[in-house]
Amino acid sequence: MATKLFNLTSTFKTIGDEGDDGSINIKGFASTNTKDRAGDIVDHDAWLKGGLDNFKNNPVILFNHNYDRPIGRATAIGVGEKGLELNARISKSAGDVKELIKDGVLGAFSVGFRVKDADYMSETDGYRIKDAELFEVSVVTVPCNQAATFSVAKSFDNMEEYDKFKQTFSNQANSINSADAVEVEQPQGELSQETEKSMSNDKNITPESFDLEAFAKKVAEETATKIAMQQAEQKAKAQTEIEKSVAVEAEQKAVDLAKQEEQKQVVTSVITGAERLMSDVETRVNEKHEDLERVVKELEANLIEKSDEIMKMRDSKRTFSDRQGNGDWKKAFENDILDAKFAGLATGKGWNTKYSQDLMTKVNAMSGVDVSSADFEQIVSTNIERDIQNELVLAPLFREIQMTSATQILPILPDSGYAEFTANQAATGSSPHGNLDMRSATYADKAGVVMQERTLSTKKLISQSYLGNETEEDAIMPILPLIRESMVRSHARGIENAILCGDDADGVYGTSGATFEGLLHLARNDSDLTQTATAFASDSLTALQLLAARKNMGKYGLNPSDVVYIVSQRGYYELLEDAEFQDVNLVGDMATKVSGEIGSVFGSKVIVCDEFATPAVSKFHACAVYARNYVMPRLRGVTIESDYEVASQRTVLVASQRLGFIDLIDGATSKWALQYKGS
Repeated sequence: MATKLFNLTSTFKTIGDEGDDGSINIKGFASTNTKDRAGDIVDHDAWLKGGLDNFKNNPVILFNHNYDRPIGRATAIGVGEKGLELNARISKSAGDVKELIKDGVLGAFSVGFRVKDADYMSETDGYRIKDAELFEVSVVTVPCNQAATFSVAKSFDNMEEYDKFKQTFSNQANSINSADAVEVEQPQGELSQETEKSMSNDKNITPESFDLEAFAKKVAEETATKIAMQQAEQKAKAQTEIEKSVAVEAEQKAVDLAKQEEQKQVVTSVITGAERLMSDVETRVNEKHEDLERVVKELEANLIEKSDEIMKMRDSKRTFSDRQGNGDWKKAFENDILDAKFAGLATGKGWNTKYSQDLMTKVNAMSGVDVSSADFEQIVSTNIERDIQNELVLAPLFREIQMTSATQILPILPDSGYAEFTANQAATGSSPHGNLDMRSATYADKAGVVMQERTLSTKKLISQSYLGNETEEDAIMPILPLIRESMVRSHARGIENAILCGDDADGVYGTSGATFEGLLHLARNDSDLTQTATAFASDSLTALQLLAARKNMGKYGLNPSDVVYIVSQRGYYELLEDAEFQDVNLVGDMATKVSGEIGSVFGSKVIVCDEFATPAVSKFHACAVYARNYVMPRLRGVTIESDYEVASQRTVLVASQRLGFIDLIDGATSKWALQYKGS
C-alpha cells in the first residue's frame, strides 16, 4: 500500500494579466502544514527529502489528471514554513481551460502524491505525513475535497483497504488491542447491571450468607459467554461481508483487466503499425535518397493516415524539460527548426508554412528577443554541417582552412639547412641571401632559403533529392528527419571516400578529376606503397606490416603519436588476431566514436574506414599517414536550397558545400599505403 497514489486538493488564484504570448499565470499552495478536517497533516519538510526531484525534471500541469491533456508548466515550486507553493503558466493552447481559469470558474489544484513515511495520530485518527513524493499537478473541475482539505482515507476504495494502510504506519500491537479487546472494567464504586439484577432476584440471600467469590465467578462466566457469542456473530458477519466484497472486487478487476488488455492491444497495434511504416520508409530512403519522389508517392496514403501518430511518436522521444524561460532556444528547438526548413523547401513556401509560423511564435516567447528567419537559416547551416562532421571518421584527422575565394595561395617555408661557424667577425659571403641554405642544399652553397607555395582550391560536393509536386504536406512532415539524415549520410560518405581514394581507380568517383586527390592516389603517384608478396586471398594484415609502413615514411614516421593507421574492415579483424595490436579492451577510453579509433599499434592510433575497395588483386587495404602535412580548404559551409522543375513537375532539394584536400609539401613521404599482390 506504500505505492498508493493520493490526491490532495487546494485552491489557487490567477496572478497578473494575460501575457504577450496569450498565457496566464496562477499561484497556490499545493499543501499546508495545518490540520485538515479529516485530521491529517503534511509537514512542510515532507517535500524536502527528494520528493520533488522527479517532478522538477518535467513540471507539466495537467487537466483533470489526464496525461494526454497537458495545459501548462510549473514555473516555480518551493517549500516554505506554510507548505508547498506552486507557480504555473497556463498555455494559450489550453483553449477553453485557460478561459475558464480567467473567469474564475476553475480554481482548484489537485496534486497526486505518494506517502513514503507517516505517523498515526490516535487523538485525531489521522496522519502526520513526514515524507512524500510528488507525482503530478492538475487543474480540476471537481476537486476531491471542495473545502480545500485533504484526507489520506479518501484515496481508498473501501474501509478495509484503508485499515490495512493504517497498520503500515501505526503500532500494530496497539491497533489489534484496540480493535479486539472488550472493555469489561466498570467504573469504581458502581455495580454492573448484571450484578444488580442478580442481587435483586436473590432476595433471600443475606450479606452474611452471600458467597461473593461464587457470585463473581458466575457473573464472569455469563458475561464471557455473551461476549463470545457477540464476537462470533460479528466475526461471521464480517467474514460474510469480506467474502462478498472480495467476490465483487475480483469480478470488477476481471472486467477492468479485460478492458485494459483490449485497449493495450489496440494501442500496440496502432504503434506497431506506425513504427513499421516508419521503418519501411527509412529503409527505402536510405537505399537511394534521390528517389524520394517514388518512395513518398508509394506510401503517401499511409503517411497521411498515420501523420498525427508519427509526429506524436517523434515528439515523445524528445526532451522538453529545457523549454522554459531563460533557456537556450537554439538548442531546445534545433530539431524543430531543421524540420521547418525542410518543410518549407519541400512545399515551396519557405518559412511561411504553418509549422514555421507556429515555431517562430514559440521561439520568440521563450527567447525574449525578436528572432527572425535569418537566425533560423544560420542554425540550419551550422547543424547540418555539424551532423555531417559527426558522421566523419577521416576528416577530423586533418586541419581545415577557411577560404575567402575559389583559389588561394598558401606560402610555405621549407626546412632550413645548417648555420655557419666562422672565425671572422662576419660570416663569408655578401649576397643578400646570407648564409642560410635550404635543408636539401649542400652546405655553404649560399643558395638561400627559397619560399615555396601551394595553391588551395575546392570542389563542389552536391546531393539532390526529388519530391513530386502533388505531394501533400501531411505526407512530408513525418519523414523530414529521414530526408535530412539521408542527405547528411550522403555527404559524409562522399567526403570520406574522396579523402581516402579520390581521383583513383579504387574510389567511387573514378580518375576523371571529379574530386580532389586522396591519400591512396597520392601514394600510388609517388610510389609510396608496399605490395605484399602473398596473394590477397591468404594475405593477413599484421602490426609489423603497419610498423614497416611507418618506417618507410622516414622523418614523418619518427613520432608515433603523429602517425595514424587507416585500415579496412577486413584488416581490422586480422589485427585482432595479432598479439601486438592493442584493441579497445586495452586502450580504454582512447577509443572514441568521434575519431573512429579502435586501438593502437606501437603507440600509433588505428582507425577503421569502410571506404576501401573490396579485397582483390592490387587493391589497397591499409595506409599510414602523417596528418599534419595535409589540410582541407573550405570555401563555405553546407547550403540547403530548393527549386521547382516545371517540366518534370517536381521539387528538387539540393545540399551543397565546397571543400578540398591537399598535402602541404608535395611529394613528401607523409603517407605510405599497403597493397595486395598485383597478380
